[in-house]
Amino acid sequence: MGAKHPGGLGQPTRDCWPEVWHINEPIYDRVWAGRTVTIEDGLYPLCRGGAVEDLWLTLTYSPLRDATGAVAGILVTIFETTQRVLAVRRHELAVARLRESEARFRHMADSAPVLIWMTDPAGQLIFANMHYDHMFGRPAADMLGDGWMTIVQEDDLSRFHAAFQEALQARQTFRAEVRVRDAAGAIRWLRCEGVPRLDDAGRFLGYTGCGIDITEARLAADELERRVAERTAELMAAEETLRQAQKMEALGQLTGGIAHDFNNMLQGVVGGLAMARRQISAGHPERTSRYLDAAHGAAERAASLTKRLLAFARNQRLDPKPVEASALIAGLAEMLRRTMGPGIEVDLRLRNGNVLCDPHELENALLNLCINARDAMPEGGRLTVATAHADLSAAELQDSQAPPGRYVAIVVTDTGTGMPPEVLKRVFDPFFTTKPVGQGTGLGLSQVYGFVRQSGGIVQVESMPGQGTTFRLLLPFHGGTAATAVPPAAVRALPASAEARAKVLLVDDEAAARRPMADRLRELGYDVFEAVDGPGALRILASVQPDLLVTDVGLPGGMNGRQVAEAVRERFPGLPVLFISGYSGAALPAGVEVIGKPFDLDMLALRIGALLAAGHGAPGREPGA
Repeated sequence: MGAKHPGGLGQPTRDCWPEVWHINEPIYDRVWAGRTVTIEDGLYPLCRGGAVEDLWLTLTYSPLRDATGAVAGILVTIFETTQRVLAVRRHELAVARLRESEARFRHMADSAPVLIWMTDPAGQLIFANMHYDHMFGRPAADMLGDGWMTIVQEDDLSRFHAAFQEALQARQTFRAEVRVRDAAGAIRWLRCEGVPRLDDAGRFLGYTGCGIDITEARLAADELERRVAERTAELMAAEETLRQAQKMEALGQLTGGIAHDFNNMLQGVVGGLAMARRQISAGHPERTSRYLDAAHGAAERAASLTKRLLAFARNQRLDPKPVEASALIAGLAEMLRRTMGPGIEVDLRLRNGNVLCDPHELENALLNLCINARDAMPEGGRLTVATAHADLSAAELQDSQAPPGRYVAIVVTDTGTGMPPEVLKRVFDPFFTTKPVGQGTGLGLSQVYGFVRQSGGIVQVESMPGQGTTFRLLLPFHGGTAATAVPPAAVRALPASAEARAKVLLVDDEAAARRPMADRLRELGYDVFEAVDGPGALRILASVQPDLLVTDVGLPGGMNGRQVAEAVRERFPGLPVLFISGYSGAALPAGVEVIGKPFDLDMLALRIGALLAAGHGAPGREPGA
């Protein structure tokens, strides 16, 4: 009642609540007639607190009777239900709005030209739009639950389902591409994407997602990939054709250079021997010496050329040892200064660092580079030879076959004329030279390149016209101790005939090579048994037990030198073996004794004597030892 209480007591109802008397008056009439009236959740605009407000009330109007049963008054019980009514109305409004929103969503989803779907928290499909009907010719309701699996290509189903389950467990965005069959039975590609759906409290409600037909894009991408592959194949074929042409050009230059140099050397051999024969026929054997010396010198130059070619091909047999690069260069310092002459300053900047390589070949490589530097500074200048450590990564070595790690850099820099790009790119080609005819073979730098690559390193060169040239020889760092120099075998004495009554089995199919070797060994007192192939050597073993086997590596008759050695050692374990070969790249185990053709006959005798001495009273080494 508000301010109307208690002053309203004893006053007529229509005076207390005139604003609702139009509602109460007909009700009172019914109650005075003896009826009970109930109004549930009635709306009453009542004045409370000085202002009229809408209240919802539940009222019961009951007649009160006197002793005679006549209605003497009215009892009204009132319960205010405003809050409950408003709450119900808000709920009904929210439900209506939700239904309207769902209707709009369904209308939008069903009108969309893509597949739209929703799942529950367990991943079961609870909504699929009408586009499923259009694409697959089946009611969208068939897709609910796990029904969608029936449209997925069998080959893709397990992969696609596993990807969805992985995303579901992690509550993460789901993305995948999958093949399906449409209503016509054609295969289509779909890109499916779903995002987690959360309520206001952050609870996971499932996924909302879509499936987009990307078939045309996939076909276009496949077609593009096919065209790229075809074009790549065409370019590779063109590149291979170009490479083959360049290879043939290089081969032509190589064979032309070899033929030119070897013909000159063979002319020296043939001319010298011809003149020696003429002097002998004329009865002047004392005049043959200079012609024979000239022939021998030409043959040695041919051997040197062969060695350079093998170095370029990285097939020469090296004798790698731990070498202190700075000490080796320091030992060459005086020779370098004399070679450079007074007009060129020699600057050494050395830092300790061991490498594993053939020290003699390293010396030759350095001398080659220094001589080239000298020729590039006809007016004088400065030659700098430096060593340093370099830690190279795989990225820095991506264009080479060398592994990443620590290297020792041997750097040779001159202040000479430099090289233009067209010369720089061919600087390691065999027989390529910019020097005048007769002043260079074009094999020096190719020999340097071959030696360094065969030693596990790389060669880098930088040059610009007028700014000099820098060569970097990068050889793998070696942590061992550098070896001390050993006296060359040539200084040891040849075996005396009285001490050399040993039996030597000599196997070589080239008579011109075998006979001089056999004759020289017989001069020294050895018993020599000759064979031209493996089977012939085995026949000799039926009656002779040799003290040493000397065999060429490349033999006819079905057995190579290694197989001959193995067969001989089956009969005579521990027998010393010396391999001879005209090709230093022949496949032989590490650690075997090898002498490369051509060689001095006395050098052969020294190697045989050393092997016999080492094997006296002790087993010889196995071929693979």
